[in-house]
Formats: sequence, C-alpha cells, structure tokens
Amino acid sequence: MMRRPQVKLDNLIAVIEVAEKRDFERAAKELGLTASAVRKQVEALEGILGVALFDGKKGSLSLTDDGDLFHADAVRSVEYALLAEEKVQARLALRNNQLFIGHSTYLPPQLISLVTRLEVEDTSKIFHIRHVSGLTSTTVKRVVEGSLHAGVGFLPIQDTSLIVRELFQEPLVACIPSGHKLALKPIIYPHDLANEPVIAVSREPLPALHREIEDHFEEFGITLNVAADAFAPPEALTLVAQKIGISFLAGTSAVNRTGVTVRPLSTKVLKRRSGVFVREDNHSPLLQKLIDTLLKRAKEVRLKG
Repeated sequence: MMRRPQVKLDNLIAVIEVAEKRDFERAAKELGLTASAVRKQVEALEGILGVALFDGKKGSLSLTDDGDLFHADAVRSVEYALLAEEKVQARLALRNNQLFIGHSTYLPPQLISLVTRLEVEDTSKIFHIRHVSGLTSTTVKRVVEGSLHAGVGFLPIQDTSLIVRELFQEPLVACIPSGHKLALKPIIYPHDLANEPVIAVSREPLPALHREIEDHFEEFGITLNVAADAFAPPEALTLVAQKIGISFLAGTSAVNRTGVTVRPLSTKVLKRRSGVFVREDNHSPLLQKLIDTLLKRAKEVRLKG
C-alpha cells in the first residue's frame, strides 16, 4: 500500500511563500490569507517534521539548514502538482478543439505575426488557439511535458521525443562596434574574426545554436574568442554598442542601434532557423492540420520576402 504523506500542499505553498517574502504578513498578503493562518500552516508542518524551518525575526525570517533542504523539495512538489493539472487541462482542451501553442519571444517578426494570427481552417469545426510567449528552451520543455500542444522556436532542437519541421530561416550578420576597424569593411570574412572578442547569444538556454556558429568558424581554423554572454539579441546589441565585442544575429534582430554597425558575412552559410515542434506520440489530426497550415503560411511569407 502506498504511503500517504502527512504534509499537505497548502503547507508547502506556505513555506515557499514565507521563504520568498521572509515575513508572515507579506506572505499572507500574497496568498490572500491572514498572517495567523500562514503561521499555522508552517507550524503544523514543523510539528510533522519535528524541526524548525525558519529562524529570525519579523521581516527578516530565513530558512534554517533543515528548512533550506525541505524548501527545495517543496518547490519541486508544487511544480509537479501544477504540471499534472496543466497536462490534463491541455489534453481536455485538445478534445474540445482548443490548441495551446508556445512561441519564442525572439522569433523573426514575420513569424511571430504568422503564429499569433494563425487560423486553422476546417469546414466542420471551430478551433480556438491560445498563444503562450516565452523562450524556446521553456517552450520545448512544456511541449515535452504535455502542457503545450505545439511550439515554435529556434532550431536545432535535439530532443528525440519531438517531431520538428523547419518554417523559416534567415542569414546571420555581424554586429560590430561602430568605429571598429571591421566596421569599415563591406563584408566580413572568417579570417577577419581571428582573435576578435565575440558576444555569444543564448549560449546557456540554447547551446546548440552557439555550437553551430563555433563549428562553422572552426572549419576555417578560427576558434571564437567568447568575451561575454548575452541572454537575447537586445542585450547583445547593447554589449556591442559598449564595444565589448562582435555578435552574430539574425538580420531581423540586428535593428538599428547607435554604436552598432551591421555587416553581412561572406559565407552566407550561417542561418538562424525557426521551426514548429510537437510530441512524436501525439497523433491528433488537429495538430497535423496545425503543422500543415504553418508550413503553408510560412512558405507564402518566404515567397513574398
């Protein structure tokens, strides 16, 4: 027989909120409860565990060593509970002809417009689409977990549980600090970048993107000198303007910015690719219709461009 935990979800949520706010009253306000109610939740949990979870005084509470250990598992437990709800809701939504689609905030504008204005045509049914904006890495995770039906983000995506179809690609360009010697050149060649400081973009959340760039230059015997990391294109452009280094961005991301000069790369091989992805084991006809529609509309956008 499975053991039944004495700890309740409300206990966990109270501990998480008090740890964040460091005060019972502030935590209570966030939870829509009284400070006394939140305190009782924590004290009940401490009674079950037989240890103190917090010490300190009002306004500056901190987790004890035992509390710190418990807090990490409490966060995971609440996240798993929320995920279970979201997965069931997503499955129910699909049966009710509703689609949950995630997309990267940093997609090319044409693709964001295409995705957010998407309509799936069917003469017998009405489909409703709910869009969720975020990062590609987060969207991939949610599609794999099942809380999103499909995602649109940057490629490559290496999760083998997903079916991926390319929608859009655009060449990378070199964003160079204005006044730099390379800013005077009309085209940037691989050997121009030997020993030049480079700003990597999204190297942590999307390592495969950066690895493609590194591998490309290594084919010419150039090892990129990464001087800084940027989370996304806007931060990369700011670092370029501050003369920290050179960055490689998709053309639509390299917007006009004081202190930044944009130049094409000679090889024209490096591209930022975007695509749609769904779980391989999700065989819903509605999802197949979504993919077909996206591929058709993306082709139309490319032809117009």
